[in-house]
Amino acid sequence: MAQHLGYHKWLDENLDNSSNLCQIHRVHQLVRQIDRFAYEPSVLSIGPYHHSNDNLQFMEKMKWRCLDYVLNLNCTKSMRDYLLAIRNIERQARAYYSDEIYLDSKSFRRMLLLDGCLILVYLGGTHGVSRITEEAPGCSIISDDNINGTGCVQQAKGSLGNSPKQNLVTHEIGPEIVDGVRVSSEIEVSSSCSENSGVPWYHNFALVDLFLLENQIPFFVVRKLHGVLVDSDEKTLTESVSNYIEENLQYFIGAFGPFEKPNDFCHLLHLCHMHFKPRIIQQEASHAWPHFGEYFIDIFFRLLNNNRRHGHDGWSSSQNQKLEFLQGGQVTRWRRATQYYEAGIVFKRKVFNGQSTQSLLDVTFSDGVLEIPCIFVDDRTGSLFRNMLAFEQTNPHFGNCVTAYFMFMSQLISRPNDVTLLSHRGIIVHNLHSDKVVSSLFTLLTKGVVFDFVGNFYLRSICWRMEMYYQSRTNRWIAWLSHNHLSNPWMGLALLAGLLVLFCTIAQTVLTVLSYLRPQ
Repeated sequence: MAQHLGYHKWLDENLDNSSNLCQIHRVHQLVRQIDRFAYEPSVLSIGPYHHSNDNLQFMEKMKWRCLDYVLNLNCTKSMRDYLLAIRNIERQARAYYSDEIYLDSKSFRRMLLLDGCLILVYLGGTHGVSRITEEAPGCSIISDDNINGTGCVQQAKGSLGNSPKQNLVTHEIGPEIVDGVRVSSEIEVSSSCSENSGVPWYHNFALVDLFLLENQIPFFVVRKLHGVLVDSDEKTLTESVSNYIEENLQYFIGAFGPFEKPNDFCHLLHLCHMHFKPRIIQQEASHAWPHFGEYFIDIFFRLLNNNRRHGHDGWSSSQNQKLEFLQGGQVTRWRRATQYYEAGIVFKRKVFNGQSTQSLLDVTFSDGVLEIPCIFVDDRTGSLFRNMLAFEQTNPHFGNCVTAYFMFMSQLISRPNDVTLLSHRGIIVHNLHSDKVVSSLFTLLTKGVVFDFVGNFYLRSICWRMEMYYQSRTNRWIAWLSHNHLSNPWMGLALLAGLLVLFCTIAQTVLTVLSYLRPQ
C-alpha cells in the first residue's frame, strides 16, 4: 500500500507540474460496450494501453524500420542518445495516463522510443532533415524517397544485397546500459517491406488508429526525439505534422481555409480537436424586427386571436415573452429537421470562400436559413467522431464544442427522412447502405454522453432563435402555403390566378354596391 500511495503521489506531483495537460484516459466500459471497435486499434498500437496486443504485431515491424531510418539520418547519434532523452521525460510521460501503467521502466522507454519514431517518420516529421554522416563510416544511408505512404523504410539502392533474406540493416552498438536498460549490441531490422504494408487497406486503418483516444503518446516525446535528431527548434516538426493532419482530415470535413498551425498540443487527437473548433462566434439571441410583409400578416393573426389583442407591444411583446421562456431553460433539445422544415426553416449547405478559416462546426442561422457545412459519413467517420467526443468528455477543460455539434446533429437527423432532407440539400454526403444507417450512427454517437442543454455552449443562441422561429404561427402558415400550394410554378400560377379572380370579384361586388347606394 505504501508503494502504491507513493506512486500516486508521484503522479500527482507530475500532473501539477505539467502545463496544458490533457490526460489520456481509457474509455469507460459502459460507453465502450456501445461500440467497442470504435475505441480499439485495428492494426497499429500507440502507447501502453494496447501494447503487446497479439493482433497488432505486424505494425511492430514498421516501428523498428522507422527507428532504423531515424538512426541512419544522423549517424553521429547512437541509440543511447535517444534512450537517455526518453529517460529524462519518462516521469512526465507516465503522468499523462490516467490509468496505472504496469510496464517497467525498460519496457516503457522502449515503447516510447519505437512509437515516437513511427509517428516522427509516418507523419513527415523527418522531411527536410539533412543527413549527418561524419565520424560514422559504418552507417548505411537510406533515402527519403524510399519511405512509402505508410512510413515503411525500403531498401536503398545498392546499399545491401539482392537476396530478400539478407536485406538486413545492422547497427553495431556497444553493449551499453542506460539507467538499467541494456542497449542491444546488435539490432537487425528488415528493410524490405511486406506486400501488405503499402496497400490502402492497411494505411486507412492505421490512419484511424492514430486518432483513437486510448492510442496516444504525449507529443513532447516526438519533439524530444526530433530534438536529438536535428539539434534544432521544433517548428518544422509541428508544421509537418499539422500539414499531415490537415490533409487527412480533408477527407472527413472538406478543405481548410487559412489556418494558423498550432504549436502547442498534447497528442495527435488533441491536434485533431483543434481543427474542429468553430471559427464563427455565435451572437446571443436578441430582438429583431420582422420583415415588412410578415409584420402585416402577424397583424392579421392578432386580429383573429382575442387572447392577444390586449398585448402592449404586439409582435415585439410576444417575441420577448418567447425569448424569456427559452432563456429560462425550458428548451432542452433541438427538433428534427423535418419539423423545422415544416415551420419554414430553409436548410442550406454552407459554402466557404477559401479566404477565411473554416470548420465543420461553423453552423449559422439567419432570417430563417440554417447553414451547415457539408459532412461526409462512411464506416470510418464514426470512430473519429466517437473518440473526439470521448476526448471532450474526459478533458472538459478543452470545451464542449464537438459535443454540442454532435448533440445538435443527432437530434436534427434522428429519423431517416431527416437524413434524406439534408442529403438533398448537400449537407450530408454518405456511402452507407441507407439513410436509416446514418440516422442510427448519429443517434448512437451521443449515447452515454453527458451534456448540459441549459448550460453555456456555442450553439445556444441558435437553439433559441430556431425555437422562436418554429413557435411563430406566421412562419408555419407561410411554410404551409409554400409547401402545399407553391411547390411548383404551375401551382403558383394557379394560386395567383385564383387570387386575381377573387380580387376582381370583390372589386366588382364593391363597385356594384356603391353604384346601388349612390346612383347617379
